Amino acid sequence: MNQTTKYLIYVRKSSESEDRQVLSIDSQVKELKDWARRSNLQIAEIISESKSAKAPGRPGFNSLMRKIYKSKANGILCWKLDRLARNPLDGGSLIWAVEEGKIQEIATPQRSFNNTGNDKFWMQLEFGMAKKYVDDLSDNVKRGLRAKLEQGWLPGPPPLGYLNDKASRTIVKDPERFPLVRKLWNLVASGVHSPSQVLEIANDQWGLRTRQTRCLGNKPMSHSTLYRIFHNPFYYGVIQRHGQLFAGAHEPMD
Repeated sequence: MNQTTKYLIYVRKSSESEDRQVLSIDSQVKELKDWARRSNLQIAEIISESKSAKAPGRPGFNSLMRKIYKSKANGILCWKLDRLARNPLDGGSLIWAVEEGKIQEIATPQRSFNNTGNDKFWMQLEFGMAKKYVDDLSDNVKRGLRAKLEQGWLPGPPPLGYLNDKASRTIVKDPERFPLVRKLWNLVASGVHSPSQVLEIANDQWGLRTRQTRCLGNKPMSHSTLYRIFHNPFYYGVIQRHGQLFAGAHEPMD
């Protein structure tokens, strides 16, 4: 550790799966400030953000690099190297800044990285491992979604009239809305009512409302909602996903 270096503390945590086991931002800040105080290190600023590092474009990271190139600081403290980057562009920019001498040291509680061939090799290796972790995680999620579709279950929230059953991880009928949405289909099939009339009957006479979520819902249906209902093959037992069709295991609206 270099006591003549002025350090920026960078902390990051996202809500995505890649960061589920990482210390909270407040915990990272506390640990790094305590560590800097014990080591008598000069801290210029603390930069924190809640955003995934799997793609370039993080405002906090970009601010960090601008301050480095404007010589506001010449060292970085972070909890782990993967807090700084999980993509090759950001990782490469850090290594290049070390190569140019803009960054004198990147320090973590585990080890420090300086402008030596060995340290830059290990930085490349750790950034590469962080990128591979993100890629593997993405591949696993895609495989899981594909397996769920092949079993006949729609990943994510189902359309109006159905609910996710968290206990069984399946899709079940919404006891409140399923019968009303089925009646919508019967109205349209009769050919007697126009879409506007169907919408008016559903909203005003039946009191049909959209599903309540944490921030939205419990609203009268709009024309676009009605359109999506009548053009969604899910209601007759088929799941359409990325141009492919899968036989659904849920109960259709016959």
